[in-house]
Amino acid sequence: MVKSLKIKIILSLSLLILMLMAAGAMSILDFEKIGSSVDIVLKNNYQSIESAKKMLDAVEREDSGILLWMIGNKDAGIETVWSADSIIRKAIVNMEKNITEANEPRYVIAVMDEYEQYHSSVKKILEYERSAEEFKRIYDTETDSLFFKTKEAINNLMVLNQDQMYRQAGIVKEQSRRAMMPAIISIAAAIIFALLLYFFIHAYFIRPVRQLINSVKEYYPEKGQLVSGIVSKDEFKKLEQEINQLIYRLRKTKNSM
Repeated sequence: MVKSLKIKIILSLSLLILMLMAAGAMSILDFEKIGSSVDIVLKNNYQSIESAKKMLDAVEREDSGILLWMIGNKDAGIETVWSADSIIRKAIVNMEKNITEANEPRYVIAVMDEYEQYHSSVKKILEYERSAEEFKRIYDTETDSLFFKTKEAINNLMVLNQDQMYRQAGIVKEQSRRAMMPAIISIAAAIIFALLLYFFIHAYFIRPVRQLINSVKEYYPEKGQLVSGIVSKDEFKKLEQEINQLIYRLRKTKNSM
């Protein structure tokens, strides 16, 4: 049994401090985990979206290049087509390295297939000698539709990563709510503990002091010793004993005179 008031106070305050430290440490660890996971996921999804945007822009440039070639601006048209093709293939390689979703490879393969068909149709126009009417017929019946299918495949891949970012935002919100729970619990526990601490202070400090005050007020020399009713063995009990020792010494001194 703890007999020292100092130790009782230290123990009570230490428990409160430990509770708050534990809750704070748990919240910090949870927020660090959330930050790390969010940074990785959002970074990867953002890179995939940026690659998809580059591909969309490059496909449109390639389509503009073949149209330039068909209207007679052949050098500028060929340069635009091959420049766009280089950008698209680099973007596809980056997307293959940056797979984040379970079904994302299927979307990347769809983009590759659609683009290869479209680019083959573009090369069909560039590499073979045909009349202007034949070029226009190939473009209208084949190349143009493949162009839109390629754009659709790229858009689907972009939407997949955008949806994942939205889902991740919802997950982060839920994880943040969970990370706050230790702090909320610690606050509630601190309130409860504060009430218990008030009871502790009242029981071990205020009541003994009042008992001593009342016993001193009601004391008469005829009663002999001072009796306060304190049952604990802490400093207040020692104070009662010292008061009784003082009374004894005073009586002894008085009797010896």
